[in-house]
Amino acid sequence: MRKHWEDLINITNDIKIYLNLLVPKIEDGDTFGVQVQEECLAELGRAQDSGYNLLDSQFKHHAARAKLASKLVKYPNIEDYQLALKEHDRKASYLIQQHAIDLRNIYTCLTDLLHKNIVKLTKPKGANSEAM
Repeated sequence: MRKHWEDLINITNDIKIYLNLLVPKIEDGDTFGVQVQEECLAELGRAQDSGYNLLDSQFKHHAARAKLASKLVKYPNIEDYQLALKEHDRKASYLIQQHAIDLRNIYTCLTDLLHKNIVKLTKPKGANSEAM
């Protein structure tokens, strides 16, 4: 899953850069297209934050598992450590499934948002003016 989250972070970063380069200069008039761009950029930022948070959760999972495993090695006769490690692994398995669903949902929502607004994203001021 780590590679998929890293890919999400990199893809959203590339799209954010692309959209930022399409933002026209600030002037009076029709700014609806620019508002659409800003909303899409905000959504991309939230998706990127999710990627960073889930990468961090993997580190926390491994650290917690290592702590339980070291306790199990140190105290092999205490059954609670064995049960805790099994339960931790069961929870981790569930979370991986949820992370895969989250990844699918993020990509689905971003794809939908970007496709529905592609005209306003690429030409925020309409067909008569160029983006800077």
